[in-house]
Amino acid sequence: MPVFGPPNVAKLDAAGKIDGLVRAAKYKKDPEVAAAARKALEGYLDKLISRLQTKNIVQLDTTRDALVIVGPPARDRLIFILKEGHLHRRQDAAYVLGMMKDPVAVPQLCVAMHNPDPLLRMIIVEALGKIGDPGGIETLRKALGDVDSSVAAAARKSLKQMGALPGGK
Repeated sequence: MPVFGPPNVAKLDAAGKIDGLVRAAKYKKDPEVAAAARKALEGYLDKLISRLQTKNIVQLDTTRDALVIVGPPARDRLIFILKEGHLHRRQDAAYVLGMMKDPVAVPQLCVAMHNPDPLLRMIIVEALGKIGDPGGIETLRKALGDVDSSVAAAARKSLKQMGALPGGK
C-alpha cells in the first residue's frame, strides 16, 4: 500500500494548482505545510477574484474557500468590489465576506444595503448574520421593514441568529 506524504506546496504553486493549494492549506498534520499553502494562495488573489465569475459550482466553492483562507488581503479586495463592482460581483463579494466572518467588513456591508437589488440586500443581511458583529444590528433591524419580503425574512433570521431580535421572536 502506498504511503502518501504531505502535499508538495512548491510543486502545486509552480503548476498553478489552486484547488490543490486549497486542500494543502487545510492540511492539519503539518501546520508549516498549511501555512506555506496559505501564503502561496495570496499570490493568486487576482485569479481568485476573477474565478468568482465561474459557472462551475465546484470551482466556485473552492474559490470561495481560497478567498477565506487568504484572509485580510482578500477581504480588502472584496470590500472594494462591494463598493465598486458589477452587481453580480457585489453579490459574490458580500457572500464571501459573510463566509469570512470578519467584523472589519460590517460597515461596508451596512452601506451596501442602500443598493436597489433585493438579492444583494438579502445576501448582505445573511452575511451580517454570519459575521454576528453588533455593528450590523441596526442595519438588520431596518431591513426588517424592507420592501422585499425575502430581505425582511433574512434579516429576521440573522437577528434571531445573533440573539438580537426585538421581543425575542
